[in-house]
Amino acid sequence: MRSFFKLFFLAISLGCCAGAVPAQEPIPEDTLITLQRSTCLGTCPDYTLTISGKGNVTFNGRFFVKVTEAKAKLAPKKVRALIAAFETASFFSLQDQYRTSKDGCPEVWTDNPMVNTSIRINGRSKAISHYHGCQSGDGSFIYPKALTELEDQIDHIVGTKKWLK
Repeated sequence: MRSFFKLFFLAISLGCCAGAVPAQEPIPEDTLITLQRSTCLGTCPDYTLTISGKGNVTFNGRFFVKVTEAKAKLAPKKVRALIAAFETASFFSLQDQYRTSKDGCPEVWTDNPMVNTSIRINGRSKAISHYHGCQSGDGSFIYPKALTELEDQIDHIVGTKKWLK
């Protein structure tokens, strides 16, 4: 019976983190994550975040921000969390853009910001251009939801809020 529980918990623990960079493995040296947000008709902050695999963060703010330049350092645990967030969103399987109905947007609203997100890791690269006017049919979330959640999670993990108005 003990063997069954050991195997059960091992299977669960392996399944929960499939594809993530385990804590004991080094983060790939070529890892580079970027998040660029643009202005909207209102006061949406316009900035670019760049995060290296070593945890070096560069913030370049343009409009509606507290600071125009900032640097920070993330612990390896947080860099791994960022990589895991990309995997959770199935980033490499998403389209290259979500801007119009031709891209699958259920509804397109005007005057919203654009977000460009990219990752380079283990020799693979992908960038996605995401218009936040790409809304779910009922307007309850920005489509696709997994991409919007990833964008927000990048800001949360980095702590971008401290540099915004």
